[in-house]
Amino acid sequence: EHHHLHLSSCHECLQLENSTIESVKFASAENIPELSDDCNSKLEEKNDDCLARGVKRVNLAGKPPNILIYLGSETSKVEFEQVKSILQECIDADSYTIYQLHEEQVLKAPWIDNSLLLIIATEEPISEENHKQFLKFLSKGGKILGFSSSFTFDGIQIKRKNKLKKTVHELTVSKMDSTEIKLNLLVSGCIFEEAMKEGTSKVKTLSRLNNADKDTVIVHLTYGDSGGEAVLSQAHLELDINSIDVQTEEDFNLLKISNTKRYEILKDILISLGLSCELSEIPPLTPIYLLSSDEEIHLAFLKWLEGNVDAEGLRASSKVSLKFVSSCDSKMEITPSLMPVITEMGSFSSEHFNLKTYQQNLQTKKLGKILLFSEVTTTTMNLLDG
Repeated sequence: EHHHLHLSSCHECLQLENSTIESVKFASAENIPELSDDCNSKLEEKNDDCLARGVKRVNLAGKPPNILIYLGSETSKVEFEQVKSILQECIDADSYTIYQLHEEQVLKAPWIDNSLLLIIATEEPISEENHKQFLKFLSKGGKILGFSSSFTFDGIQIKRKNKLKKTVHELTVSKMDSTEIKLNLLVSGCIFEEAMKEGTSKVKTLSRLNNADKDTVIVHLTYGDSGGEAVLSQAHLELDINSIDVQTEEDFNLLKISNTKRYEILKDILISLGLSCELSEIPPLTPIYLLSSDEEIHLAFLKWLEGNVDAEGLRASSKVSLKFVSSCDSKMEITPSLMPVITEMGSFSSEHFNLKTYQQNLQTKKLGKILLFSEVTTTTMNLLDG
């Protein structure tokens, strides 16, 4: 239960640490229902939106918002970056963290409980052990998106059609709202066929080629009782048209015309798998307030400040300079490298922080008596540097 969220070979930890910590705060499955109850009964309406964003960020399954891309034994950074950049253009990038799941990590790393979506983007055969791991992920409520991969399960099989390989075809896709879209995409040369099974099928056809055989190229499947599901595609939704080797200029033009629709379909699939594709607005920066639970200490700190700022109240450091001012001015400039600090407490109010409650719960002699409070800042690491 105490695994790290990131994978053992991740090199992005420093940049991602802040977002991961924030994800962990929200990531306990037990906390989600508790938050929802509070939301209904105690919290004021203005706080509901904030809370809803927190719950949406994690998703109802309570899984950390990590997305993994599996490329088989292919370790090319280029391929990973291609798929990652397409994804980032579709999802709310501030809500999810994207990693590569390397071949050697599939059976060892604790990714199953720590990921929301697995993308399989390799045509290589999937080993039996890896296949079991992927099904285990689905059984725990995970989501899988297959891009021209050999991964299948539960009554769906792949049939190779060599005449289709690397050709551009028109296909019809059914969206979540039951409307249909026609577009041209590069297809892998494989199609899906449903194996005859007794009982009700869990396979839903999302797209067929507009050819004589009406070949199935995108399917939706459910798995287990915990909400596990997969969308598997043998049409290349993930490839940027500039990275595709097409045979003719006509094919290139067909793909170019369909590019906007390709993004529309990809977003629709990601939303159907429970991801948020609404871009979150970045809130404007707010000033910092110097707060204290003890007036004597507050005055002593201000006196100390006098000898530690320049004539204009500026305390410079390598990344963020703090400008100490007595009161809030609406024309005050707030930038990532220059933050005003308001020293008079009279003008302070915040729906996110109650100083009185803080004071009542503070039981130290000195620690925590002086606070720097800001509702929106870039990163506290820069703020405290120096």
